[in-house]
Amino acid sequence: MRVDRRLLLLIGVVALLALFIDGFAYIYRTATHQPLTGPLKGTPTLSIPFLGLNTPIFVHKGLDLQGGTHLELEISNVRSGMTTAEARDVAVNIIERRVNSSGFAESVVRAEGTNRIIVELPGVNLEQAKQILGKTSYLRIFEWVPGTADAKTIQDLQLNPTDANTYQGYKPQYTHIDGSMITSATRSTDSQTNLPDVNISFNSTGSDLFCKVTTDRFSHTQGTPDNKIAIFIDQNLVEDANVNGAICGGSGIITGGFTAASAEQLAVQLNSGALPGTISIASSTEVGATLGASTVTLSLAAGAFGLAIVVLFMLLYYRLPGLVASLALMLYAAIALAIFKLFGVTLTLAGLAGFILSVGMAVDANVLIFERVKEELRGGRTLGAAMEAGVRRAWPAIRDSNVSTLITCFVLYFFGAPLIKGFAITLAIGVVVSMFSAIVTTQQFLQIVAGVRAARRLAFYGVQAPKAA
Repeated sequence: MRVDRRLLLLIGVVALLALFIDGFAYIYRTATHQPLTGPLKGTPTLSIPFLGLNTPIFVHKGLDLQGGTHLELEISNVRSGMTTAEARDVAVNIIERRVNSSGFAESVVRAEGTNRIIVELPGVNLEQAKQILGKTSYLRIFEWVPGTADAKTIQDLQLNPTDANTYQGYKPQYTHIDGSMITSATRSTDSQTNLPDVNISFNSTGSDLFCKVTTDRFSHTQGTPDNKIAIFIDQNLVEDANVNGAICGGSGIITGGFTAASAEQLAVQLNSGALPGTISIASSTEVGATLGASTVTLSLAAGAFGLAIVVLFMLLYYRLPGLVASLALMLYAAIALAIFKLFGVTLTLAGLAGFILSVGMAVDANVLIFERVKEELRGGRTLGAAMEAGVRRAWPAIRDSNVSTLITCFVLYFFGAPLIKGFAITLAIGVVVSMFSAIVTTQQFLQIVAGVRAARRLAFYGVQAPKAA
């Protein structure tokens, strides 16, 4: 088998891309006039506008590596018609959507007991976490009707007493339109005031109710409480709007003196749905990054030490093929790290363990190939033929072992606990890259070596030349 120039070109392109991505932080430091060492300011982002590419490139670290916030939430005042356990399960799904919408990587949201929820957010301080998770963001729409907002009414509706008594001689009456009827919410900007607002769209039920309420309000005198609708978020009045016409298109706009950040936050919370009760923080812990940093250092040191031992073993036992395998192994590590950075794979301690384990599996494929090559050389084949036959005969064993490992990774990811998902992801990526490294990279490197006259001595491959008869 001769050297395939197309495969060599593929290997070269992949290697250059991997080195570019792995070293992108230094390019970013140079472009932003930062020193090459020390803390990095900002997020290295690869931006190619005409391709629509705007991707941050850095190693995403989990809670155990970079610190973050651990929260224990408690749900109470569950809405009627639901048990506490049902409300907890609904809240878990809603909070998970909120967390994902906010872009928190490798977060953990899981039920605990009958009324508690555990949330872990890497790289997020306690105040940021409270902004997203500490509020129920329960939107309700009221109309003003004649009457008095007495203490019982306020308590039953769970409203701010001051807001509930905005108009003397009027009290808020619930229209039964709430956040659960919102299908989408997006931050926008008022074209007249240039202030941030939130556009909301209702489902069919909410659209019909909103149309009915606004039609009724529009029939009253403009500017009077009878003409207004009141939008409450949680207990507070955020907008008390005049109705200038029936709104039957299934959408509306909330304006309440928002900042860009608060409007974006409200949109995220409304998109995730209305929580089925009151969420309070039972306990909170900020996990420091000092332990994570030392752990990363120790883990990387262990990985480097293990890699050095593997390379030394390959050189001593397999000699020239061991050198080829070591070069392929370095390329494997560069490609895997580039994938972690480019696709935002979050590294946890378990994920690091999966990556280090995949290094051993990458060497294992090379060992199978080299042993086959040695057998073919002992059988009298030429070097090029022995390498071709060695790769071909080792492939079924490499394929089957790696496929079985990928199946295990699949099971761990989809059915395992959240803490081991990082292990499954990094191991799966490592397995796929190791197959490319062993079958493509190592094979082509061996064919290049076979074409060098000085490298054809059998002693370089750990095989004794046959004795003359």
